[in-house]
Amino acid sequence: MGTRILLYTGKGGVGKTSIAASTACSLAKSKKKTLVISTDPAHSLGDAFGTDIGPRPKKIGERLFAQEISVNEAINTHWSDLKGYLTGLFQTEGLDPISAEEIATLPGFDEASQLLYLRQYYDEDKYDAIVIDSAPTGESLKLLSFPEAMTWYMDKIFPMGRLAAKIVRPVWNTVSSMEIPSDEVFKSVESLYEYLKRIRTILTDQKISTIRLVMNPDKMSLSETKRAYTYLLLYGYPVDAVFVNKIYDESTGAFFRGWRTSQEEIIKEVSESFTDLKIFKVPLLAEEPIGVERLERMSELVYGGSNPLETFSREKSIQFVKKDGKYIIKLKLPFAEKKDLDIYNKGGELIIQLGNWKRVFYLPTVYSDKNPVKAEFNNGILDIEMV
Repeated sequence: MGTRILLYTGKGGVGKTSIAASTACSLAKSKKKTLVISTDPAHSLGDAFGTDIGPRPKKIGERLFAQEISVNEAINTHWSDLKGYLTGLFQTEGLDPISAEEIATLPGFDEASQLLYLRQYYDEDKYDAIVIDSAPTGESLKLLSFPEAMTWYMDKIFPMGRLAAKIVRPVWNTVSSMEIPSDEVFKSVESLYEYLKRIRTILTDQKISTIRLVMNPDKMSLSETKRAYTYLLLYGYPVDAVFVNKIYDESTGAFFRGWRTSQEEIIKEVSESFTDLKIFKVPLLAEEPIGVERLERMSELVYGGSNPLETFSREKSIQFVKKDGKYIIKLKLPFAEKKDLDIYNKGGELIIQLGNWKRVFYLPTVYSDKNPVKAEFNNGILDIEMV
């Protein structure tokens, strides 16, 4: 069995860092060499372990390593992968790259640097498990949608740019001080693209990767968790569990009786809403889970007898079906509303926009000349009829 990747995300403040850190401690204790990574710009992983961690993997226990990713450090580490891309980017703007600090402010480089690290560690196969303490939901979705966005750019815009550069370069470079990127630069961009494309393949492979949602038993957290689950399915990422954290038990006394009743109602709704996922119920702890020993004890409460490396659900988010002579695409979007959807086929691509998130589906050949004529929800499944 190769490296297993577990990514934990959720609304800010729900305790995903503690869940991720306790999971890593549990795996290390069970003799799995484990790396836990924080991709949250407001790192709190070091706080959970009660020690400074830093931007490179640091050993903090037997078979246990931790890292708080720094964009600047990532760019320096992966400079050979990024240099050609950056050269092209700056040349087309008539600028020269000056320093990693300035480069780190470019849009998308947070996401790219984190994904480059993940690919590096997976390919090195040094760890049995990589646990990711991800940023709050919105930032996590931005991270996970980054390879998809670059795929569209590389397939549609990049070839035209490269062809135009090839035609114009001989004349342009003699009349202008601003250079058009060379073929070597374009090759570097393609190399980075293939790198990120490979990362998406890793993250969408259920045998390798799993995304887990962490929430508190309150209405705002539940609503955000539903949205996150739906968007993750839109992008084809495997989600297998929901962790309901900070549940009040009877020991919290009469003062919290009303809160306990409210939480019970939310937990019931969680069970009814996420029927395909494993639900973990985590009580509010009497002590802050800081340090390896306390985190190990927390993991026993979190998982009970379950193995964190297990895949608890293997649902497919998209299926292509031919039924009664009709071509149908089935897309699992359990909490989406039809009014928020926009669906169309453009040049053999099915484009689905849900709220502020958009995904381009590259259709099988038999579907490529067909257009969506009907879309309806059936038990959380969006059925799109193509003609």
